[in-house]
Amino acid sequence: MKNLEITSREAVVKLNKVKSKEEFENLRIHYFGRKKGILTQLASKLPNLSDKEKRKWGPKFNQLKQDLSSLFEKKEKSLLLIEEKHKDKKKVLHDNLPFDPTVPGRKLAVGHIHPLTQIIDEVKDIFHYLGFSWVDGPEVETDEYNFQKLLIHKDHPSRDVQQTYYINDELLLRTHTSPMQIRYMEKHSPPIRIISPGRAYRRDMPDATHLPDFLQIEGLLIDEKTALTDLLGVLDFFVKRLFGPKSKVRFYGHNFPYTEPSVEVEVYHKKRGWIEILGSGMVHPDVLRNGGIDPEKYIGWAFGMGPDRLAMLRYGIDDIRLLYSGDLRFLEQF
Repeated sequence: MKNLEITSREAVVKLNKVKSKEEFENLRIHYFGRKKGILTQLASKLPNLSDKEKRKWGPKFNQLKQDLSSLFEKKEKSLLLIEEKHKDKKKVLHDNLPFDPTVPGRKLAVGHIHPLTQIIDEVKDIFHYLGFSWVDGPEVETDEYNFQKLLIHKDHPSRDVQQTYYINDELLLRTHTSPMQIRYMEKHSPPIRIISPGRAYRRDMPDATHLPDFLQIEGLLIDEKTALTDLLGVLDFFVKRLFGPKSKVRFYGHNFPYTEPSVEVEVYHKKRGWIEILGSGMVHPDVLRNGGIDPEKYIGWAFGMGPDRLAMLRYGIDDIRLLYSGDLRFLEQF
């Protein structure tokens, strides 16, 4: 305890020699460290002193600790000021340097277009080339437009509460983008050529190929003269533009309430075989009537596809949930 004054003088001398934050931190630990710090060791000896020695050395130790704490705090602030001045000086020097075009530029972090957005944009471009425009519609739909006017009657399984998200007896989250057929026909006269991308909702349990919230693209053509062969030709052209000119396509009969006849389209995948990618068909005459169009004068065809499935097939994605995960490790690949 008799060396308190020597300890104080040595600390001041050493502190004045400190030039960096690293040296400062090492010296601080040397004096204030919890286990082996000089002041910590001195404090541990105070309880062993007699009452008379405690009254003598206790205040002197506390004063030493207070003085050194104040000196270390001032030193730390001065080092921070020196560091800031150094940064400002370097910045001024950097800003005054002449421009050197040979210096490699900095790589900037940029965003990526989502694979689903890429697919939708490509589908738009392909059908725009064929004269189609695109329209948008409400995701909260009425039972009338989502089901009734598309000839999906009350006993159809898709109208069950276990399949559809109902808001009330009249409103629901649309189960497909097909209601846009009726909405567009009611406000526009033929000829009609549209596609309608948008979200749809069904009560599906999430798994590798299903989600309750997904994307769909509806297509519709109505004119005085068209035929099923025109529809098949357009869809064959679309598939080969999207997946390549050597893509194998096949069509087979199916059943949809709002088209007659109905056709599904499959594309051949080297590893998975034939995969269904969309449904289509000739618009049912009653659907044309429900849209305010005379089926005796006009004829039409329609199709619906899922960009999710197209993206999975195009990019070799095994799980649809990856497309909606928001995982940058996945999205940065596109």
